[in-house]
Amino acid sequence: MTLRDKNGTILVSLDDHTLDGSYKAPFHTHHSLEISCVVEGVGEYIIDNHSYDLQKGDIIIINNAEQHRLVLSENTPFHHIVIHFDPSFIWNSLSNDLDYNFLLVFFERGPNFSNRLDRSNPATACIFKLILDILEEFSSKRLCYELIIKIKLQTIFTEILRNYDYIDRRKVVKPLSGADILNLNTVMRYIDSHLDSDIRLKELADIIHISPAYFSTMFKRFNGISPIEYIVNRRVQRAIELIKTSSVSLTEIAISCGFNNGTNFYKAFRKVTGRTPASYRRNLDKNNIEK
Repeated sequence: MTLRDKNGTILVSLDDHTLDGSYKAPFHTHHSLEISCVVEGVGEYIIDNHSYDLQKGDIIIINNAEQHRLVLSENTPFHHIVIHFDPSFIWNSLSNDLDYNFLLVFFERGPNFSNRLDRSNPATACIFKLILDILEEFSSKRLCYELIIKIKLQTIFTEILRNYDYIDRRKVVKPLSGADILNLNTVMRYIDSHLDSDIRLKELADIIHISPAYFSTMFKRFNGISPIEYIVNRRVQRAIELIKTSSVSLTEIAISCGFNNGTNFYKAFRKVTGRTPASYRRNLDKNNIEK
């Protein structure tokens, strides 16, 4: 289930998973932010150097720089809902003056932060219900469901800001200005349309007439990762789309996604997905055959 912008770029996706038996995902990252809830079952989330046991009702939040994987060892169903969203879905304009502070729990964490929300906090059950509401909106697609999904995501982050001591409150800032939003959108559209080219940091800064250093700082502040990391992640995502939808060779895919050699493609793809491009394609083919 996805929400896309007018250019077809995925802004929010929701996966309603039920996994059976022993399951161990590879360590991976993604350019989107993640919030998930456990509907049924037990398991373990390993996020960077932290391990969290999982049970029904748990909420997990993961940013776009954290290596993570889900591990299941019980031979019972594990049902969880996973929402991925681009930071721009929050700071971009489906309404006016959207507040960057909603993203502080992903980008500006304090010493008491936990990827698994405190089970004893009453707000956790409220957030769990909001995620179920988002699933219902995706499923029913009633009038203005896109706006309702956005409002409920903002409500989730408001609940986290209010009820958990998880952020560095010294980093609270004013909302993005209209000019900042326009500049970020201009650069990100340029990146997406030039993924097959050699994109330089100075080139991106020149587009919006600021210094490379200031541009890099601004970009990371609102997207959680550097411009270079974002470009690599977008190239890998483009490669995944091509692997899923075409039979062209991996070498051709690497070139069309802007990787100048196979080694760089292999390293970047494995870092993001936890698999090599070849094993990702084999696993995809296997799943299609099993279906």
